[in-house]
Amino acid sequence: MNTLIHHPNLFNAYVSLDGALWWNDQQIVKEAKMTLENTNYKRKTLFMALANRMEKGMDTLTVQKDNTEGTELIRSNLKFIKDVFKNKTNQLRFQHKYYENDDHSSVRLIGEYDALRFIFDYYKLKIYNSELNDPNFNLDSLLVRHYNNVSEQIGYLIKPGESQVNGLGYYMLSLKQFNRAEALFKLNIANYPETANCYDSLGDFYLAKGDKLKAIESFKKALTLKLIPETKEKLAKLLK
Repeated sequence: MNTLIHHPNLFNAYVSLDGALWWNDQQIVKEAKMTLENTNYKRKTLFMALANRMEKGMDTLTVQKDNTEGTELIRSNLKFIKDVFKNKTNQLRFQHKYYENDDHSSVRLIGEYDALRFIFDYYKLKIYNSELNDPNFNLDSLLVRHYNNVSEQIGYLIKPGESQVNGLGYYMLSLKQFNRAEALFKLNIANYPETANCYDSLGDFYLAKGDKLKAIESFKKALTLKLIPETKEKLAKLLK
């Protein structure tokens, strides 16, 4: 939390797991009050996990009126959270969670998990069965759009995984949806032009379509990049 307030450019995501914001008479909470108001946190993410350190019968509302030492930690965190919500225009991407059934020690594991899910919520690719099986749905375009967004969010280039695209290509091939299969195999070649397996898969596509000349061409290209026994065997059979 100290790093977020005083050195916000060091990282693009920050996680506080029941942080000791009570320290030195809530020094960081007081320092944050003005900083949150005057700093632009565009593309910065903060996740805060709060554990249950309260007496029986207390909740996150009633505890704010308490002044005992035992509730100082959660009260400091709640005060910080209030200040974050007062400054929504600073563009800080923020989420907090209160874990009623976890204490200061156990909250770290579940809090870290939820923090990573929140920070990287844009990363997971979702393909619905209706999209997967629709012959008119462009899977290759979905992949390109998704990973362009991932690259923009994360700050460097992330390509669709070779095996991921390959698997989708072969699935389309099994459905005899040749246009979709071709688009996926060619997307892999565009992203991984030096990978023999991509050309081998394209060769399988042409073989399934009955285009033996293009299959031979693809298998030969694959073998210039890497000696794959299966590819060599398929090529030899075709040449005979």
